[in-house]
Amino acid sequence: MQATERRVGMKRAVALSMVVWLSAVLGGQPSKDEDAVSVRRVPGAGYVGVVVENRRAYDVTVTLTIRGQNVHVTRMVPETGVYAGHSQTDAVRVSAADAAQPWNWRYRFRWTKGSVDARHDDKVLYRLPFEKGRSCRVSQGYNGRLSHRDVNQYAVDFAMPEGTRVCAAREGLVVDLKESSDAGGPDKKHTDESNYVSIAHADGTIGEYHHLQLDGVLVEIGDRVMAGQPIALSGNTGYSTLPHLHFGVYSAADAEHLQSHPITFTTAQGVIAEPRAWRIYTAQ
Repeated sequence: MQATERRVGMKRAVALSMVVWLSAVLGGQPSKDEDAVSVRRVPGAGYVGVVVENRRAYDVTVTLTIRGQNVHVTRMVPETGVYAGHSQTDAVRVSAADAAQPWNWRYRFRWTKGSVDARHDDKVLYRLPFEKGRSCRVSQGYNGRLSHRDVNQYAVDFAMPEGTRVCAAREGLVVDLKESSDAGGPDKKHTDESNYVSIAHADGTIGEYHHLQLDGVLVEIGDRVMAGQPIALSGNTGYSTLPHLHFGVYSAADAEHLQSHPITFTTAQGVIAEPRAWRIYTAQ
């Protein structure tokens, strides 16, 4: 999540020209992808437009707040809205409520990856995220004490040797990836060093596959992948005590937080609604 604030002041001159000035304050926790979303002002006829640009392939949820004096705000997108991947959206128009008086305003925006409008399709059965016939042990399941709380409540960790083929658990579109890291360890300072693949699903949720090997991603952004298709090689990058794959399905809870969703797997042991820690499951 990223939060940014811009302050804008304006006053009417004799020639009806406007003097505009900006100052910025960065607040909140910076996003892992700080350049993904930007907001800029665009002067119009009697107003200033505020354009939200999403530079990435995934949807984002943005809260854009306008505050000021003697201002009229016209919204094309709700204060908290979803912005599609690779989009530029005229979100707000700001004008003077009384053109004869000075006016000033500021904007602040917060954003997070994913759509707040997503509703997980609980009828979907997920494949285990490794090759058919392979068996892996769950090292941490739902509500795991080590790190599966809050946003990762419904994530699953599968212990596997580095270099194991990771497969898509559900069909979707590759919208994000990282494979440049060779760092990791059992310290939270390594949290942002995980390699990963993100796959968007038809219901708006995003499957996240983390702790991948350096240069271990086998797909590209924009690829359509099928369930069971190899997408990466497992590793031990990021905040990780032992080589494993972290898999979870997420959507935006709001413009500051993600949420994970409980999912159901089809396995050689049957349909599993909640993978248990230390149990071994076989992909089919």
